[in-house]
Amino acid sequence: MAKKALDELRQNRDDIHLEEIEILSNPLRVLKNGVKFIPTLKCGKEQLSGILLSREKIEKFIEKVDKS
Repeated sequence: MAKKALDELRQNRDDIHLEEIEILSNPLRVLKNGVKFIPTLKCGKEQLSGILLSREKIEKFIEKVDKS
């Protein structure tokens, strides 16, 4: 659900850049970044995570970090 929403948002916004991290091959990086749920979106110190991330939640998160 989150991947689909992010892919759709990226098509409409050139300013969104994503880095996907494979948790099984990068466990220390995941731990260091405080990732507790999959998926997790992180921008600077701001983080959004949850089992179900709707498009609305993702858009609100992006708006929040854009204002920072």
